[in-house]
Amino acid sequence: MKQTLEKRIILFSLVILTLTILLNTGMDIIVFRRDFAQEMLLRSQSLGIALKGTIEKVLALGLDIRDMSGLSEKCRELAQSDPEVEYCVITNTDGKPLFSNDPFFSSTSFSQSLFVPSKDEPDRKQLSREIQTSKGIYHNTSIPIRSFDTKAVAYINIGFPQSEIDKKVSTIIVRSFIVLCVSFMASFGLVVFFVKRSIVSPISTLLDGLTKISQGDFNIRIPDFPMHELNELGVNINYMSNALEHRDNELRKNYEELETTHTQLHESYIRLEHLSLDLEKSEELYKRMLEDAGDAIFVLDGNRTVIIANKMAEDFLGYPASQIVGQHISSLLLLLKAGNILQLLKTFQTSVSGTYIIDEITITNGNGRSLIGKIHASSITSGETNLLQVIIRDITKERETLLNLEQSTAGLSRLNKMKDSFLGLASHEIKTPLTVIMGYAELLLTDMKGQLNETTVEMVQNIASAATRLDNIVKDMIDVSMIDQKQLELKLEAIDINSVIEASLREMRFFFALRKQKVQTQLYPTIPAIKGDPIRLMQLMSNVIGNAIKFTPDGGTITITTAVIQNTRPPQTSIDSVWSYNECKKSDCYVEIIIHDNGIGIDPEDQTRIFEKFYEAGNIEEHSSGKVAFKSRGAGLGLSIAKGVVEMHGGEIWVVSPGYNPEKFPGSSFYIRFPIQSIAEENVTSSANPSFYTELNLNKNNHN
Repeated sequence: MKQTLEKRIILFSLVILTLTILLNTGMDIIVFRRDFAQEMLLRSQSLGIALKGTIEKVLALGLDIRDMSGLSEKCRELAQSDPEVEYCVITNTDGKPLFSNDPFFSSTSFSQSLFVPSKDEPDRKQLSREIQTSKGIYHNTSIPIRSFDTKAVAYINIGFPQSEIDKKVSTIIVRSFIVLCVSFMASFGLVVFFVKRSIVSPISTLLDGLTKISQGDFNIRIPDFPMHELNELGVNINYMSNALEHRDNELRKNYEELETTHTQLHESYIRLEHLSLDLEKSEELYKRMLEDAGDAIFVLDGNRTVIIANKMAEDFLGYPASQIVGQHISSLLLLLKAGNILQLLKTFQTSVSGTYIIDEITITNGNGRSLIGKIHASSITSGETNLLQVIIRDITKERETLLNLEQSTAGLSRLNKMKDSFLGLASHEIKTPLTVIMGYAELLLTDMKGQLNETTVEMVQNIASAATRLDNIVKDMIDVSMIDQKQLELKLEAIDINSVIEASLREMRFFFALRKQKVQTQLYPTIPAIKGDPIRLMQLMSNVIGNAIKFTPDGGTITITTAVIQNTRPPQTSIDSVWSYNECKKSDCYVEIIIHDNGIGIDPEDQTRIFEKFYEAGNIEEHSSGKVAFKSRGAGLGLSIAKGVVEMHGGEIWVVSPGYNPEKFPGSSFYIRFPIQSIAEENVTSSANPSFYTELNLNKNNHN
């Protein structure tokens, strides 16, 4: 069938191509013959009309055409001007030749002419016909020559042979035959190629695929074809193959599942028997767990009647289960003398809708004890029945413990107030005898020094030093007491914080030299003024810098930086973000002071407690004595006073440290911030009230 289809398609294509090309060539030859003959006639007419015009001009002078000379030469010139024109003959009205370019045509009669209307001169007549001579057939064109009175007196006959047309047509036939052969071969080759490639080959592939599918090979895949219809047929065959393969697999799978299902049904029946036994055991276990639960558990039905109560419910309520089960919840609450019964009933009603409720209940149980319980109520489902589960936990002891803690907290608060009062009272009471001791010691060391021996002078000096240290501690205790009681008064003025830092560094210059430590400063040059108390700010800086000196080893470095920043945490440094004074008028800006050391560091749990009164970080036994000795121990009031001074100025202070390590010295950074917005609003500059700095003889140089 494949060969028959191919041969039929090729034969049909051959016949169609042959007929089409032959008909097209025949039509072209006929049209060319007609057009060429018409062209020759038109050319003859054009030549005759030109000669006619010349002759009619002479006739208009009154001459007779027979008397005109040179017309034979004119005819020869006309015939020679067009190689395809065979003759030019001027005849009279009877068709007898008068003048001719060739003597052969002088004896030819042109009397049987057929006149047809002229397209160029519709008011005249022209003659067109075929003339049979001994030389052959000629196509003749007759053009009338008219006298001045428009009467035809002669005819110009111009003719060309039929052989010229036949010659041209023969040439066209030969050329058309060559083109026909070439076109036929190319077209037939293309048709054969197209048939084999686009029709026969795809059909053969489709037939082979269908044969394999019919034999049970569902993995066959038809490739894509360039023709849409055949490609769609291939896609559908692939789809059919996939569907058949899927159905075959499903049938096999269903058969296997059928066998498996039969086995599973047998196994399920056996498991069902085991599950029935396990269910009975689980029910027994649930009942046992319900009975042994540490909380009182009730289960209410849809009518709010108690249907289950565990053993703990009997102990909590003080009634046996026989008196609890079967009672309505409202009757049970009345029996227990519960407080706020209406609220509890509303709570239970809300729980039935699926909301998990936590509430409290106060009861007097059957043993006469007042108990407090925390209720956990939730809705549960048993088949199509909605039940309410109520769990009550006894929190009586927890409430008693909480009450005791509150009382203890109140007692500690009173003790703290008594401690603050004691500190204030003790500091003031110690101040008076301490002043007397310091006065007499100074008197002995000045006015009566000559009356004392060297040993006594040394003893008095030790007394004076100890009294001075005790005086500083008393002053710190007084400051702490005044800060706690918010009685510390500040004398506020515009302060240049850079000048305060430089003054503090000069005062502590001796301690830096004693410990061989270096000080580096990075002070922002155009820092705006803040409103503060210069004395207290000096005390603040001395306490924080002194703390850095104590916990930095000999030869260490302390860096002090100032900047203008926004109030953001974690802290920024002057390198992170520097703000101008004009920006601070529009933003919530702060003056930031960073005091960084490369000392032993502070543990994270101590970083918030070091600002508490009398708190010493680290192991106290490792601390040494002395004001600025390495790891020296003080009264634990310096940083507490610093925090109080900062907060009284509306600022904040905190410390950042990687941790405590006396071997690697991770260091610590104390951050102090003061608001400057109010100063910016009052247009206070850093040059305001310079008297304080003049008294301290400050300069603007950094200390190293």
